Amino acid sequence: MDQQHKNVVLFPKQRKELEQQAEQALHRKQFVEALKIFEQLIDYGITERDISMGKLTCLIELGRHRDAEDLCEELIAREDDDYFSYINIYATLLFQFHKHKEVGQLLEEVLGNEQIPEQLHNQLKKLFEVNQPLVDEQLEREMLVTKRELEEALDNQDTMAQWHLVNHLQRMNLAPYFTLFEKMLINEAVHPVVKTVIVGLLQAQSIDRLFKVGKFNQQRTINPIQIPFMNDHPFQLELKKRLSSIEDNDPSFYRFSNQLIDRFFYVNYPMVPSMDEVDILKDAIVALVKASYHSNQQQADHLSSEVKDRMNQILECEQIYFSLMEE
Repeated sequence: MDQQHKNVVLFPKQRKELEQQAEQALHRKQFVEALKIFEQLIDYGITERDISMGKLTCLIELGRHRDAEDLCEELIAREDDDYFSYINIYATLLFQFHKHKEVGQLLEEVLGNEQIPEQLHNQLKKLFEVNQPLVDEQLEREMLVTKRELEEALDNQDTMAQWHLVNHLQRMNLAPYFTLFEKMLINEAVHPVVKTVIVGLLQAQSIDRLFKVGKFNQQRTINPIQIPFMNDHPFQLELKKRLSSIEDNDPSFYRFSNQLIDRFFYVNYPMVPSMDEVDILKDAIVALVKASYHSNQQQADHLSSEVKDRMNQILECEQIYFSLMEE
């Protein structure tokens, strides 16, 4: 039906009648009927501002907030002469729906545009000023809820909940969580991968503070701003470099080797081996990948005890990694 309407041109008289019917239904607050007519007009390819705004009004009045937001986003995407008016409507709509963070993010970006008409700029600036304290309140409430849930997950040793909640903290202010992180990072009951994520969060925000990290009965004091990111760590880079000669001859072998390395580091980081162990770990990785293709007990018998120990550690890390992560 929609495609048929788009291929048909309404006569001016028919269009005027439909527009009048829509306006009358809207005036009588018959929003369901008005919405049908506005959508019919849009199906005919009539997308003027008044028609779109009529449909938007109906959606809001009918409580169809998600549809109203989607329509605003469609109108903004047109980038026509009414672009900033649609931005204003969208921001106001989000404000009314108590989506204060979204309002703040939208206006912070838009207010830097020098092409905004002065009147609209003043309106948007005022909305931003009114909205910002509400953003702070919303963030404060969310922080308290998340912190409480994370403390409960720690007390209940609920690893999966800890994992989801810690990942939820990306790009959030971490300062309120420092004391809790200190407890989690030295608690042997906390999953090693969860600790790795916490360290990564602290690094991403360049936190200049000392933290103790305990993994596998070892403890290390780190300053997140002073240690290399896991994927940039010299040990890991050197280990992959020494395996790079395999890539041209056997890409699958090389890819599998890299996966073992990545998972080993994800579980152990920031507990990284010393550089003089690179070759031992490389030999252990190669032996494990070869063993996955075919059993070769004779070859395994000739490996050093250090390599065999590392092979066992890598296999343990595989189990630990997949106990929480899925690929």
